[in-house]
Amino acid sequence: MKGPKSGAVWPAHIPRWLHPALQCWWPGTRWATDASKAVHVTFDDGPEPSITPWVLDQLDAHDMTATFFVVGAQAKRHPALLKEVISRGHTVGGHTMNHEHGWHTHVEAYVASARASLGGSGLFRPPHGKVTREQCLALRPHAQIVMWTVLSGDYAVHGSSGAAKVLQRLKRHTRPGSIVVFHDSAKCAEILRMVLPEYLSWLKGAGWTSTCLEGHVHAEN
Repeated sequence: MKGPKSGAVWPAHIPRWLHPALQCWWPGTRWATDASKAVHVTFDDGPEPSITPWVLDQLDAHDMTATFFVVGAQAKRHPALLKEVISRGHTVGGHTMNHEHGWHTHVEAYVASARASLGGSGLFRPPHGKVTREQCLALRPHAQIVMWTVLSGDYAVHGSSGAAKVLQRLKRHTRPGSIVVFHDSAKCAEILRMVLPEYLSWLKGAGWTSTCLEGHVHAEN
């Protein structure tokens, strides 16, 4: 979701006590898992040659895996990079073909775009987190809709002070089972380069790791 010019992000954190109500209204969504020693770092909007390879190297350096929710048009532009994401042990999910806004897109068109963008995992994340109940119901037989527990807000800030805000937010809200959102896009590359290595090191220091969502999330039929 867009952050205002102040760099604030809403909702940056979705507490677990809210998840049942959210899942009732948006059927088939998942906001966290029951992992005891792992969080689930995820990346939206790629693959992007200027930043995704660097992200993969950071994950390798920390011996962690992640889930990449790719825009279908980007995946078509960079098929070799998409294959590299998979070959390094990460999971790929869909993020529509052209980053469609669910609230502004007709149900049939949105579902068609979402399904066309799906990887073999059957995981889908709606761009901006904007999806209607009707779209969720239509997607439910085809995909697990993955939302988030912690939104980094890497898109809403700039510079070292912005990176410090993002890290503070992440450290405050991350817990085992959290689904954490970053963006491997050109727009977010500056902040991601400042934040991701320290965040992954912090996870390791806390005795946690990041694992991809494959095996944790299953489509509900």
